[in-house]
Amino acid sequence: MDAWDTIGVIAEVIGWVGLGVGLACFGLVLLIRIADGRWLPTDAVIADEADGSTVRWFAEGEFHARRLSAAERHHVEDVDEEKAFYREREPEHLRLHEPPAGRRVLRLLGIVFLALALVAGVVGVIGLLVG
Repeated sequence: MDAWDTIGVIAEVIGWVGLGVGLACFGLVLLIRIADGRWLPTDAVIADEADGSTVRWFAEGEFHARRLSAAERHHVEDVDEEKAFYREREPEHLRLHEPPAGRRVLRLLGIVFLALALVAGVVGVIGLLVG
């Protein structure tokens, strides 16, 4: 067994591991997307009233509004407009903070591992042709 055979075997193992982990990451991203839905950005207007604060936003062709809890109002800056995110399937649900980055991290890891598998596959083919 010469050096190119060894490189080919190592590349094949790395390729299969990268492919498996990359596809698993994309599978988790898909499950999160199905469970949590897609959150789209919008501008929300905060209205302070005597009996509490209300947030209003425009989504999917309609205006929506809901009351802010004291904790939510405490975390919102003292501005009239706030960057917010609403759920695409249910535009009456609003987040005043950006959705968690877990989905983006998993998607990036999936891309990295699939690219690693692709590079390992190319190295394995080169090792097969040279060796």
